[in-house]
Amino acid sequence: MTMKSTFLLFLIPLLSMVVYTSCMEESGYTILWEGFEVEFEEASRPNGAVQRIFTKNSNNQVDQSAVRVNLVGAHVAESINVLIGVDPSSTAVLGVHYRLPFMEVTIAPNTSFIDVPIEILTGNLESDETPDLILRILDAGPTKISANYNTVTVEIRLACPSDLAGRYSTVNSGTGGTINSEVVITEIEPFTYRISDITGGVYSQIYGGEDNPAIFTELCDVITIVDQPDVVFGTEGFNGSGRVNADGTIRISWNNGTDEDSDSGVTILTPIP
Repeated sequence: MTMKSTFLLFLIPLLSMVVYTSCMEESGYTILWEGFEVEFEEASRPNGAVQRIFTKNSNNQVDQSAVRVNLVGAHVAESINVLIGVDPSSTAVLGVHYRLPFMEVTIAPNTSFIDVPIEILTGNLESDETPDLILRILDAGPTKISANYNTVTVEIRLACPSDLAGRYSTVNSGTGGTINSEVVITEIEPFTYRISDITGGVYSQIYGGEDNPAIFTELCDVITIVDQPDVVFGTEGFNGSGRVNADGTIRISWNNGTDEDSDSGVTILTPIP
């Protein structure tokens, strides 16, 4: 290969990059985002909502919670004052379900966030209430407010005492007939658990695969399983529901899809002493 040919091989990709960059700039695309803005951290979650669950122990109980306002971008040398408001569509009532100690918070110089404290009036809550507190960033001075994450919904929920961790014998009825197995439930955080095998033995005993764990939540005896990954066979994932019975047994209805090739079952879990 001649020196001229070698030079051309290096020159052509370089020219292509220059032309591409120029076209990107002329088309209006921003190659590097410059500047900064403020946003609610929890607003990036599904539906822009975060659930706060509390256990009621007395009628005058007050619990502390918070949401976070982030500064997205480089640190700045000045403080940033952020004004917070309550959206009129909120179903949570000030003085009944919550209190906001501060309507304005300050992101200190050369820092990235500030927490907005919320006092939850747990003693006033009833188990059948579902108040939602919707907060909105109203003003941040010269700092831009995020167009997508300027509002967050705090779902205030009352929970019953929950203690499901332990070993269980299982009987699953569904795909593959009736299957007997065992699972372990581990508490991840209050009201959130990991079950060692959501299929109740189907994957291991019918298909010869591994157990498929899943995360579920339990709120006042109601179990919810949402979009848990199939780490064994890669199906569209697990969904389900269930209930904790008065005798301590658990009933979980689960599936890994809705088409005719999907697996499903109803699993009865009995605590192993």
